[in-house]
Amino acid sequence: MIIQTKMQTIKTISVLLLVAGIFSCGGKQSKDAPAEQLTAVTYLASDEKFPNPERGFYRYTESRAGANSALLDGNTLKSYRQQGITLIYRIYYLKDFKDKPISGQALERMNTDMDILRAAGLKCVLRFAYSSAENEADAPLDVVLQHLDQLEAVFDKNADVIAVLQAGFIGAWGEWYYSSNNLKTAGIRATILNKMLDVLPARRMIQVRTPAYKTEYLQNNAALKRSEAFSETKAARIGHHNDCFMASATDYGTYANIETEKAYIGSEGVYLPVGGETCPPDGVDPADCQKAENEMRTLHWSFLNEDYYKGVNDRWVTLGCMDNIIRELGYRFELISGAYSPEAAPGGTMTVELTVNNTGYSAPYNPRAMEIILKNSATGEIFAVQVDEDPRFWKPKTYAEIKFSPGIPEDMPTGAYDLYLNLPDPESLLHDRPEYSIRLANKELWDAQTGYNRLNHRINVGGVAAVPYTGNRWFEKKSNFLNK
Repeated sequence: MIIQTKMQTIKTISVLLLVAGIFSCGGKQSKDAPAEQLTAVTYLASDEKFPNPERGFYRYTESRAGANSALLDGNTLKSYRQQGITLIYRIYYLKDFKDKPISGQALERMNTDMDILRAAGLKCVLRFAYSSAENEADAPLDVVLQHLDQLEAVFDKNADVIAVLQAGFIGAWGEWYYSSNNLKTAGIRATILNKMLDVLPARRMIQVRTPAYKTEYLQNNAALKRSEAFSETKAARIGHHNDCFMASATDYGTYANIETEKAYIGSEGVYLPVGGETCPPDGVDPADCQKAENEMRTLHWSFLNEDYYKGVNDRWVTLGCMDNIIRELGYRFELISGAYSPEAAPGGTMTVELTVNNTGYSAPYNPRAMEIILKNSATGEIFAVQVDEDPRFWKPKTYAEIKFSPGIPEDMPTGAYDLYLNLPDPESLLHDRPEYSIRLANKELWDAQTGYNRLNHRINVGGVAAVPYTGNRWFEKKSNFLNK
């Protein structure tokens, strides 16, 4: 049950400035404006398992990227979506092009794959490789660089549905361990990684196979700091994938110095994509629930292969922790409470205060918008305003507190409006797709038709503003808002 009461105390500006962790955004009012009484709302958490973008278990897919290669199947992808899957792993084996350019037909089929993926409401963890066996040849450096130049157009066109690009290209499965063309040297690895960072849109990140590959490339073993996160620098764009998670004493060579390198990923992983797959255990017992959940929370895992290795994954089902892992992989935002203006006048302002808890292992790693929505209860007309807040900084096991005071336009029709929170994908083709919006982990808030989260508050718009709003964050009619 939602509990709604009138606040008993007046929240003055001086008190708000003393509340730790509250970030004020929006416009200004006169400092002589009377303090406002807000309506408080509390929310009930939900333990339901449900999909959210760019996180959770993924399904494996591969393509030979040749003329006869199979395209992604839209119906299969939609069935994944119905099972709560929002990510696939897509590896393109460029075996037919080890000594020549990628054909135009192959490139176009990649674009078609991404169109099918977009239509189904999913994204991909993307990788390219030339070989699928230890003794199989990869491609020489000049061919790899040529192919990356060709792939730049594919990346540009489809960055919206690329959750992350894995480094790939070198050796069997693109894991950077084997190479028939001597691509394993530090200098060549740096050349390929530089090229990948150049051709991939700066708003997207790359994962490398071991933490040592990143520190070697940067010539720096200092973990990424909060002040550096999401800055589109090289350090801020390189995350981690572990393809033998908890499978041996060193995770099959993932770690050279386990304690130091796990601390490194644990420190910066909250700002970067971390994920991968398990392997058949070698010299260690299969990870039990306590080890698995602790490791994923410590290292801030966002996604994991559902298809491999089944022996480990099935163990978590048997031991009873799989449901919890499904819920907590990546981010999981739970709305704790809100406080809202009961009424607002055209030309004036309204106040929104939110407290959100992230109970997941990590946080979003790609850009994410935040909007407050007002929907006219009589006409259905929608007004929206962008909040100057970045959900990527809502850390795990941490409360984020947001205060926002946008302006009500002079020509906004008077009447009652229902309040919503929207966390959409900022990409233009995905912004209005509810499959790509973030659902809050609360009972009875999610509107599946719009992708909005109800805030269970109705505000009355009318009257005359006692103090005019002087900021630059105005609600706008949705059609105008989206055209910006």
